[in-house]
Amino acid sequence: MDESLWPARNVAEYAYCPRLFYHMQVEGIFVPSSDTEQGAAVHQRVDKPSALSGKDETASVDPDRPKIVRSLVLTDASLGLTATLDLAELTGDKAVPVEYRKGSPRRVAMDPLPNDPDEAEQVLLVHSEPWPTDRVQVGLQALLLEHAGYRVSKAVLY
Repeated sequence: MDESLWPARNVAEYAYCPRLFYHMQVEGIFVPSSDTEQGAAVHQRVDKPSALSGKDETASVDPDRPKIVRSLVLTDASLGLTATLDLAELTGDKAVPVEYRKGSPRRVAMDPLPNDPDEAEQVLLVHSEPWPTDRVQVGLQALLLEHAGYRVSKAVLY
């Protein structure tokens, strides 16, 4: 790998914890946990690259169906980034990066709407949202896809 290119995964790791990033990437200290081992198991299937051939069997069945590409490697020297996407759905000039995650999304509570006559009876609304580091990683993947000529209107964390 070109030493001047930063893997998107490492940028996300740095965003999570600069100190942990230093220990793992600079000092080479990594102690696996049950979470990282389970995450590795989740990635076993998606880490197998798609067979790229001149013939696309899915296009003959349904031309509107996205082409699924696993372990897609993208690099852009102008951005100084590289990434291996778990999966990308490609349809013409549109792309959707899909990142697999072992863990659960972040649970966020929202206060009830103000000035509501039934405010006393309302409970907190809870919804899920991606962890900030997951947003960083999939966002950089989307940026790399755009620099490769694709239009990206959404990304998926699965």
